[in-house]
Amino acid sequence: MATFSALPGELNLSLVRGDEFTFAATFNVNLTSYTLQASIYNDTTNVEIAAPAMVMTTTTTGGVTTSTVNFTLTETQTALLTAARMRWYFRWVTPSPGVFTRTVLAGTVRATKA
Repeated sequence: MATFSALPGELNLSLVRGDEFTFAATFNVNLTSYTLQASIYNDTTNVEIAAPAMVMTTTTTGGVTTSTVNFTLTETQTALLTAARMRWYFRWVTPSPGVFTRTVLAGTVRATKA
């Protein structure tokens, strides 16, 4: 029997507390008018610890449009990542009509001392 899955892709993050942390993810979709959301939260209490800044760029090559999202956490934000169990997610909300939310990436967050 076939299975349809709408689960997000898994992307676990490992970083050093107190360092700036940045990474990029590229998607084969034009995210120009989408709303983007990301959060790192305490997996035990569900309380948000930090929200990465996001900058999105879109390019079209050979008729194929891709969007790259750059995620950044400041030194101050990563210093706050001290919870024993942390997770993060990235989701987008489609524009009208037919607005829907899709969690695209999610995973664990591991922050260590230098």
